[in-house]
Amino acid sequence: MEAHGIYVPLDTKLKGLYFTRVRKEPNTNYMASTILKILMTLFIVQGLIKFYVFFFVKYDTRRKRLDKSYGNKTSATKYFDNIILVILALLITLLFISDNMEYLSFITGLYIGATLIQVYFHRFSDPLPDDKAPKLPISPIKMMSYGIQAFPKKPWKELLFLTALFLWGLYMLLSKGFRLF
Repeated sequence: MEAHGIYVPLDTKLKGLYFTRVRKEPNTNYMASTILKILMTLFIVQGLIKFYVFFFVKYDTRRKRLDKSYGNKTSATKYFDNIILVILALLITLLFISDNMEYLSFITGLYIGATLIQVYFHRFSDPLPDDKAPKLPISPIKMMSYGIQAFPKKPWKELLFLTALFLWGLYMLLSKGFRLF
């Protein structure tokens, strides 16, 4: 019998009652699942905070942070991008180890997520006014970053979709994953 990753053999019968010996060994699947739930809860909360910043932090404040991040560079995320790829590989590894990978759900989510981000970026097809444009040197990603900060409400449908999915995901993690309610 398997109960939350702990092997429970039913082996002793005394007057119609079964007694069990519980062998507590670390269960890799259970540990991977728990770590994954914790990490995904943190990432979802971080994603929801990002949406808050887009809509409630003033443009001037966001613009100053963006100018500081880019400086005279064409990218502000080269190191972050490499680090996040390692973290994504870790998340996928934990998902496989946890035995919670359902191929159809994963493939569907992957397709929806990638397409949603693609449509999100398509909302920024209008030229930026001079007062909103970045300073030289300008790369495509730098121009996109400044466009997103200047007009964060353009992809409101995609952000609403993502927010709804994040809130549902957070609810599921807290209610089913951690059994908090």
